[in-house]
Amino acid sequence: MSTPLILSIVAFAIGLLFALVVGGWREAIIAAWPGSPAEVEGTSDELVSLIVPARDAADTLSPLLQDLHAQQWPRDRIEVIVVDDGSTDRTADIVREMQKRWSGLVLINAVGAGKKAALTQGVEQARGEWMVITDADARCGPLRVKRIMEYVLGREVDMLLMPVETSSSGGVIQRIQADEQTALLGVAAGTALQGRPMLANGANMAFRRSAFKALGGYSDDTWASGDDMFLLKRMLKNGRNVAYLLHPDVVVTVEAEQTFRDFWEQRLRWAGKMRAMGGSGGWLALAGLLFPWFLLYVSLSFTLLEVMLQRPLAILLMLSSAWLLWLLPILALSRSARHLLQTTASRPARRGANLTTVFSLFAFSIYAPVIAVASLFVRPRWKGRKI
Repeated sequence: MSTPLILSIVAFAIGLLFALVVGGWREAIIAAWPGSPAEVEGTSDELVSLIVPARDAADTLSPLLQDLHAQQWPRDRIEVIVVDDGSTDRTADIVREMQKRWSGLVLINAVGAGKKAALTQGVEQARGEWMVITDADARCGPLRVKRIMEYVLGREVDMLLMPVETSSSGGVIQRIQADEQTALLGVAAGTALQGRPMLANGANMAFRRSAFKALGGYSDDTWASGDDMFLLKRMLKNGRNVAYLLHPDVVVTVEAEQTFRDFWEQRLRWAGKMRAMGGSGGWLALAGLLFPWFLLYVSLSFTLLEVMLQRPLAILLMLSSAWLLWLLPILALSRSARHLLQTTASRPARRGANLTTVFSLFAFSIYAPVIAVASLFVRPRWKGRKI
């Protein structure tokens, strides 16, 4: 058997395995749809604590607080705790102004530095058992808290992961980010719904206060970012139950980064965080990043003459099938995740969505390995601090 044929068969076999894994994630999402929880009697008696770590968030905090104020949950059974993590703008002033008309809004000046310290301080201050975490630059709908509590009460859940949408203003960089995050939403939801959560997003998650404190919170964590992934890892390591709520009412939306520099630094931060996670999830992510490069290597490793002298039809069939086994499952997974987001916004499907997703996927395949390598040597600044 010739070398071109052997490599083509290997590429096809890996592609088939890849398609089965990604297809399994999509099937888990479809099986969980629409994920509408049953009504639970007495849920309105539960005190819920919403924690918002904020640093220099004057431009985005006010709309979020309005969203949280509009939650369809008894006003006396909800508290919103904003932890000001050393802001140098009007973040604290905005909260103080809203406190005049909102008794359930609490402002804390962070003692430590960084998001993990801010979250820990918020949890210490909180009076509820369930902590609902929201980034200061996010937006959410009025039924978010209600759906969360309907889901967790009566279930043995310690940590709840939920969807995050990246909103695009229309530019190429923003469109790539939106498509990338839609695909990652599919990965996060699919793996969690299979009982093997691999990704978490700190912009939208919830956990039991008692579980957080029993695990020691973020003690001994030295990374400035990674509050979501590190807490997920700690929960799983200690045998805690982690669930995923796939419901349009709990989706939160964040804006895509507007400049290439911000885009680059954000992904350097994320890559460094994944590197610190380790475990099988990290290796699986690395394999997914390198697979299209392996396909490209195989496709270019022999000449057309070599192919024609061997078994050209078999080689071309294997190679083309391998490329399709990489591309089509990701498109299908993204389509399922996009369906959830379109339901959330009550907007029609975007024209040419599959075409732009293909472009974004190839772009991601190019820049993601570069960023992964760069993260080994470069430590970007985040909110004015070194990661």
